[in-house]
Amino acid sequence: MPRPSHRPKPAVLAAAATPLLALMVLGWPVGAVLGLGLSPVAHTFVSRLESAATRERNAKISAQLPGALDLMVAALEVGRPPNVALELAADATYDPLGPELGQLASRLAIAGDSIAVWTSVLDDPALAPVGRAFRRAETSGMPVAQVIAGVADELRRERNAARREASRKVAVRTAAPLGVCFLPAFFLIGIVPTIMSAFRSFSF
Repeated sequence: MPRPSHRPKPAVLAAAATPLLALMVLGWPVGAVLGLGLSPVAHTFVSRLESAATRERNAKISAQLPGALDLMVAALEVGRPPNVALELAADATYDPLGPELGQLASRLAIAGDSIAVWTSVLDDPALAPVGRAFRRAETSGMPVAQVIAGVADELRRERNAARREASRKVAVRTAAPLGVCFLPAFFLIGIVPTIMSAFRSFSF
């Protein structure tokens, strides 16, 4: 199994590099003071960029995962081992899920303990359902294809529920802007003619 990476995060590198760059450009002491002040800003900015990229990756994987699990079930039902089922699903799946499944299949093919491989996947929120499904099948003795098919159905139900929740939130968020748009029309059509007719009824 590959060793865990100990490389610093881009946000930490950006925060550390900001004072040095400011010092090189502006000199001492203005660059040092300004760089130290901008260091937290750079850290927050890069962290948000990382978070947005991570959310986009996880969303794409969540959309692709049920179909990939269906491919694994088809391969498992004809007697293919889990690593071969993962390879077949990886070859038929686009980025970003395809390469992830390919790496997982390679690790599984050379690993002596498959449970350790599935456990390591649990740290990735996007791929955790795959690790939980295979680990549950191996520890419980249930048919692997049956467990994977159940997980695929569960993921589809969760995705449909998330879509319904998102649509309800959109309806709530658009209520106020629609009200603001219709309020001037209501005022001009309903209120202004009434006020004008009231003024016209007065006799001076």
